[in-house]
Amino acid sequence: MKMKMKNKIGIILSISVMILFSACKDMITDQPESKLIQDGFYNSQMTINEGIIGCYAGMANIMMDEWRFTENRSDNGCVNSIGTGSQPRVDLTDIKFFRTPTSQPLLYTQWYKYFQNIMNVNSILPSVAPGQPYVTTESQRAQYEGELLLMRGYHYFTLVSLWGDMFKITKVVSLDEAKTYDRVPVAEIYRDIIIPDLTKAAAQLPSSYSSASDLGRVTKWAAKGLLAKAYMTLGGTANLALAKGLLEEIINSNQYNLLTTGISVAGTVLSPYASIFDVSNEMNKEIIFAVRYLGGTTGIGSPFWTLFAPDGTANLFLKVGTPGGHFNPTPELVNLFNSNPLDTRTSSCFRVYVKNKTTTIYYPSKYIDPNMTQANQSENDWIVLRYADIVLMHAEILAQDGNFAIAHNDVNKIRVRAGVAPVVAFTSPTVALDAVYKERRLEFAFEDHRWFDLLRMNTSYGDPEKAITILKTSVFVTDWAVLYSLYNPIVPPTQNYFTTGRLLLPIPQQEIDANDKLKIKQNADY
Repeated sequence: MKMKMKNKIGIILSISVMILFSACKDMITDQPESKLIQDGFYNSQMTINEGIIGCYAGMANIMMDEWRFTENRSDNGCVNSIGTGSQPRVDLTDIKFFRTPTSQPLLYTQWYKYFQNIMNVNSILPSVAPGQPYVTTESQRAQYEGELLLMRGYHYFTLVSLWGDMFKITKVVSLDEAKTYDRVPVAEIYRDIIIPDLTKAAAQLPSSYSSASDLGRVTKWAAKGLLAKAYMTLGGTANLALAKGLLEEIINSNQYNLLTTGISVAGTVLSPYASIFDVSNEMNKEIIFAVRYLGGTTGIGSPFWTLFAPDGTANLFLKVGTPGGHFNPTPELVNLFNSNPLDTRTSSCFRVYVKNKTTTIYYPSKYIDPNMTQANQSENDWIVLRYADIVLMHAEILAQDGNFAIAHNDVNKIRVRAGVAPVVAFTSPTVALDAVYKERRLEFAFEDHRWFDLLRMNTSYGDPEKAITILKTSVFVTDWAVLYSLYNPIVPPTQNYFTTGRLLLPIPQQEIDANDKLKIKQNADY
């Protein structure tokens, strides 16, 4: 039962704060306080399990703000032009327009969170290595190790996607030793961490869990799905073949499927698509991997509904708390959805608030929690991987491996569920890719996929300028007159910042300044 898994996380949060999440200000060059106790703490199955659940809580902490650096930077998300020039809005638009200051606190905080949890993982891994006596059965030991390796591989996949060349930290290190670590090439991180960690996790994790209290723990299918995405990001014939095999294993496993029947909520039958995201239907048969939150008074709820509810609406949308209005769909995305009135996904992705005769605000609706009783403490999980993603990744590979003419079959599985007309067989790889990425954009709006899709496009289309061209067109052509040119007092975007190099975020200046042994290289365009 989901509540038990979520309650487990809540029970050990006080321990996590002291043991797992306590650290000095710099995760690379400062020694985490957990280093002081890790040798003596993770010496029983109970403390190991508590530590692992603490790492799940670390993932939840990361996901609260990751969207700011991914979906917000894509052509799906924006900050609407209505409102003040408050610091949160300035920070979001700076990130969106590729002008992030290297010392921006929000940037450093997010960077810190990834390495904080990587250090947490690294501190537990020695206690679950083969031959260690702390876990009673080999299957349990292998599961624990697999969970930790999946988390580390997943974090490093995100780190190299956002920042490029990266520090390779696979153990708990001393302060002096940490300062000798320099950034290594992305290819080395894939070779030595991302691919082997996810591969081993896929081999060791169970297909499912017998206890309902473990609902939310990662499975071998989550590892295979993330590994497939990693191979697809690398690109190339051999990697696409490996990814395709993994995706077909998931498809043929019959462990997951598209949700095709709507649930009933308060006497209303929701569409199948809306039912995926309703807080009463979490971890349904479509969900392969979700970062979990628990609303109420536990202190481990999610902030998304508070952040995304339209600003200036007082208690019109929220029972408690102040609506942030921090994130909106772009006019381009709104028009893409509205171009097909039959698409049942539209109202589940965004809704419209008519503030007055001259002001209309569009806001994301996938994270609505009508029962939220504490500010910033909603029930909504953040879905990382679901079955529809597997189906459309498979179509994306077919578009590239010579089977573009049958890729429409996968696309149509998604379109039928959405209530829109099927597409005919594709006539070329480019036509197939265009259709697949369009469908992914609609299907996964505001789920943190679009940015990573854009990055893959540079490889799948064989055009290293593909992503930045799409983003420049969205901002300076499609939505310029209706949105971005109207920014005031926030400074409108300028084209000089929209470069392929700035698809990478800057390394936080705090990280560079903290190392007095090595001169850490900043990303080129900063």
